[in-house]
Amino acid sequence: MFLFCAGCASTEVAEEDTGFAESPGLEGFIGCYRNCSDPSDGSAPVCLTSIIWPDEFTAATPPQAVYIQKGDGKSLVASAISDGVLLKQSRFREGEDFEFKAGRIELKRDYVASGAREPGNPFIGMVTSKTVLGLDDSGQGRVSRSTAFAGTGFLIIPVAGKTSNTQKIERAPIDLCERS
Repeated sequence: MFLFCAGCASTEVAEEDTGFAESPGLEGFIGCYRNCSDPSDGSAPVCLTSIIWPDEFTAATPPQAVYIQKGDGKSLVASAISDGVLLKQSRFREGEDFEFKAGRIELKRDYVASGAREPGNPFIGMVTSKTVLGLDDSGQGRVSRSTAFAGTGFLIIPVAGKTSNTQKIERAPIDLCERS
C-alpha cells in the first residue's frame, strides 16, 4: 500500500532564526533593506524584488536594495534601488495587495492547477503558495514562503506535500537607498 502513496514535508529555517516578532503597525517596516538574503546553509537566496515585482528583474542582475516608505492611508511604497538609481517604485495597499495580521504582511495566496499538459510534467493536481513578510526580534526583515500540493503523479500515484522556507533579509544602512 505504501508504494502507491507518496507524501513529503520540508521546512528550511536558519539555525539563528528567532521567529517573527509582532510589529505594532506598518510603520515598523519602514526602512532600507538589502534586496536578497544571504543564507548560510547554501540554499538559494530570496530577493524582495522577486516577491514584490515577480517578472521585473532577472536573477542575474537584481537591484541592491529595497526602500520601504509609508504611503497614504494604509499603504506602503516600495522602491528598488541600485547604485543610487531608482529602478522601480510601487504603492501597495492593505486589503488590496496584502493583509496585515499579527504584525506580519501576508501577500495574496497563489493557486495553480496542473494538468500535466507541459512535456515532462507527470503531476495533475493543485498547488497553493503563501508568502509572509515580517520582522524578527532585532528588527531585521524575515520572509517565509510555503507551498502545498496535492494530486496524482503519472495518473495513478497520489502525491501530497508541503514545503516551507524562511530567510532573513537584513536592514541596510540608509545610504544604500539614497538616490543620486
